[in-house]
Amino acid sequence: MPTYSPSRLNTYEQCPRQYRYKYIDRIPREDETIESFMGHCVHAALERLYADLQMAKAVILPEILGHYRQAWGAGWHEGIRIVKQEYTAEHYRRLGERCLTAFYHRHAPFSEGTTLGLEAKVAVALDEAGVYTIAGIIDRLVAVGEGRYEIHDYKTSGRLPSQDRLDGDRQLALYQLAVEAAWPDAKDVELVWHYLVFDRVLRSRRSREKLDGLKRETIGLIEKIEADTTFAPRESPLCNWCAYQDLCPVRRHLVRREGQAQPDLGAYAAGQLVNRYAEVSLRRRALAAELDAELEAIEGALRAAAREQEAEVLFGDTHKVRVAPTDGRITLLPREDR
Repeated sequence: MPTYSPSRLNTYEQCPRQYRYKYIDRIPREDETIESFMGHCVHAALERLYADLQMAKAVILPEILGHYRQAWGAGWHEGIRIVKQEYTAEHYRRLGERCLTAFYHRHAPFSEGTTLGLEAKVAVALDEAGVYTIAGIIDRLVAVGEGRYEIHDYKTSGRLPSQDRLDGDRQLALYQLAVEAAWPDAKDVELVWHYLVFDRVLRSRRSREKLDGLKRETIGLIEKIEADTTFAPRESPLCNWCAYQDLCPVRRHLVRREGQAQPDLGAYAAGQLVNRYAEVSLRRRALAAELDAELEAIEGALRAAAREQEAEVLFGDTHKVRVAPTDGRITLLPREDR
């Protein structure tokens, strides 16, 4: 049984096929998006900030921003992919600086507890036999008093989650289990998220009942993954950020048609067939709607004619219609008298 991580579990829930490519087939990918790169640089600057504080070194904002710019310059490469074409790399670089500036002004002089670990690796077994194991990395672990701990996580996401969603978040709650296993005095653990783009700090706590339920749910998810043999692709807006689009059956054609320097002629022709199919389908749909409206109007006139003629059957040249006296339902029939 492999050791799982929250990110590994999330990958499966987002798309089983991506999970297979990444964790089972282990297909290497150098692909990196601008969002993940910017987040990495922000994390590196914050890690350096608290590492300096642990060494009793005073930190100032220009120095923090300097570490960020250094990480950006050292790590930047032309393969970094920008999905949202309306924004440039410079937009994202400045966004990271804004996140760090807001964080500095909110938390300076950084005297909120004692930092016990930075990028701390943790692991915990979810069952007594140790079959199901979760491992991960805590951005920052803080002691805030006797038996009181905080697990901090930095987010550079452009979406701010609701409190309900955070109260059901799996990642930091699993890390809480690991902290409690490693630090037996941890009787009060709070989960803390820093949504840096919004300059918001969100918090959550887990009851023992919730944590026990999380263990069962996570074991169930792991068993589901282990039993999966198909790993069907799951299409969503997140596909735009996937590194395996060229392999995936629901995105491969798009890459061949639009994502290459020299588009595949066969892929282009297939795309033209899609365009033609869409055109004909939409035209048929519009015509059907027009005919349905005309039929509805004629049916209303037929019911009125049946009442006027005091008849249940009305005759045309080649067909007749039966107008049900109860519900007015109309049935078209061929004339049998000819």
